[in-house]
Amino acid sequence: MNNQTILIIGAAGNNGIATIESLVNKQQSKDIIRAAVRSADKAVQLKQKYPSIETVIIDLDKPETLTAAYQDVTKVFMIPGNVKNREQHAKNAIDAAVQAGSVKQFLFYSVVGAEYEAILFARQFRAGEKYLEQSGLNWTHLRTIFFQDNFFGWADGIKQGGLYFGVREGSFAPLSVADIGEMAANVLTTSGHDNKAYNVTGPTLLTGEDMAKIFTHVTGKAVAYVSPAEEQTLDSLLSTGWPEWQAKGMLELFEVFATNQAAIVSPDGEALLGRPLTQLKDYIASNKAAFV
Repeated sequence: MNNQTILIIGAAGNNGIATIESLVNKQQSKDIIRAAVRSADKAVQLKQKYPSIETVIIDLDKPETLTAAYQDVTKVFMIPGNVKNREQHAKNAIDAAVQAGSVKQFLFYSVVGAEYEAILFARQFRAGEKYLEQSGLNWTHLRTIFFQDNFFGWADGIKQGGLYFGVREGSFAPLSVADIGEMAANVLTTSGHDNKAYNVTGPTLLTGEDMAKIFTHVTGKAVAYVSPAEEQTLDSLLSTGWPEWQAKGMLELFEVFATNQAAIVSPDGEALLGRPLTQLKDYIASNKAAFV
């Protein structure tokens, strides 16, 4: 599909960059990729890396800043930020899309399990989903799970021989951000996705023990799995600068994993990619230097 203007909200984050990377690699020469970011510095950085894209500065707390960003936009991918008022940000972005009158598809980044609204993160994203569904726009939800890339945050412990990950004996299927970006790009450049929710997991269910064995195998150094108590995990997250609301939300997510409520492998991701999903062992091997 050509002659699209694709607006990416949250373009400077990992998922936004992965989506831009994939869109640029697709070489849809007639498509305009417009990256919406919060600061001039972010805009300059993205433009330097991807000279063919447009950049625009927005503030999701100030709806009036969105009008220019939406000019002639036909497709939107919104990736809500790690903020407490995700719901309001989603509403502001969706309202602006309705006002623009040109938007034919709104792709909304969300989380697996959002429809159950059982934990904070699910409720935040589901609020945005519901608002979008009621907006009159053609909507698509891309619901993702814990990223393989997140393990960079556990790198210090892994280097010292321990994967300290509080999911007890539970299992889930971690997912590559690059894969998510490619899925999003595919959804934005093909048809048939209107009013659908895709639940996207990684390719393989893994326990903490399984993950520790992968790190051991890839790094060549013994890595033991340790599932800390909730209090220890909370203290660790807070000490590294996580806001309390987000740290407590992560504990809720870990409990979902620990109790096998997310122990599923969905076929949706591979179907959207048209190829196998990235295995954790391959992702870690590609980023081995960060863990040794």
